Amino acid sequence: MIGIELLQAFASLCLAGLIALYLHTFYKFHQLVQAERPEWVDRKVSLSIFYRGFPRISDPNVTLAVIGIVLSSRVRELGSPVARAYAIRIRLLLAVIPSMFLLIVIADASRGA
Repeated sequence: MIGIELLQAFASLCLAGLIALYLHTFYKFHQLVQAERPEWVDRKVSLSIFYRGFPRISDPNVTLAVIGIVLSSRVRELGSPVARAYAIRIRLLLAVIPSMFLLIVIADASRGA
């Protein structure tokens, strides 16, 4: 059973790295959108007062707006050549990270059985 434990440890390290890569890419993409099209991410609703003093990216409404841009065709409207690469990377990571998490859960469940 040492193989499953090694797989779980390796997958956990990979998951941590993937999450760090996702957060970096997401932050960079938000900066690009904020610079080129600030009206796309300027979302203020009544609950945004709780995020006063924090960076705008920490507001869930802004986060959802950025994810909406990533998953839509509006990425093509951005002038930066790296915006499309960031969007593809975020889309890929949004698919890979839950898969890696499920791999860890399955490895843990099979180890405990």
